[in-house]
Amino acid sequence: MSDEARLLAEIHAARTLMRAGTRDAVRRPGVGALWAHATRAPGAPVDLAMMRAIRDDPETARRYRALLAGQAIAHAPHAVAASDGQVTARRVGAFTLEILPATEDAPPLLVLRGVGARAPRSIEASLGDETVRLALPPALDDAILVALDPAVPEAARLGAMLREPACAVFLL
Repeated sequence: MSDEARLLAEIHAARTLMRAGTRDAVRRPGVGALWAHATRAPGAPVDLAMMRAIRDDPETARRYRALLAGQAIAHAPHAVAASDGQVTARRVGAFTLEILPATEDAPPLLVLRGVGARAPRSIEASLGDETVRLALPPALDDAILVALDPAVPEAARLGAMLREPACAVFLL
């Protein structure tokens, strides 16, 4: 092998190592960055590098979910959903989440009820590498109502995710 070919091979190997190091640095964000992502307001801009790190690295995803669980009023890492064909319901801590089906006049409706617990301000659902966070309105007569309108992509996706038994739910 000539000196030029050896030099090119070494440069290529060095670039590969540098890129791998950069990916590892992005893949494992610090606790402060994870905390900032976990406490972001619903609808706030999302750091795509952070989402990629959570999606691609199981350890980062585990740390992020632990931070969410620590600040959550209630959470269910893998809640079991039950359905009788018309109403989907699940328990998340002291709360019951029900999805009422759509009618001719109204979209599906998420009804969140809690006994003796303070009302959550937002909900985050996670299924596989997909996450949805929505702000929740104030409670009316001990229930929080959210229209899962198909015209609102985040709300429609939340309803679909909550119907899946493997979906993790965090009430924040």
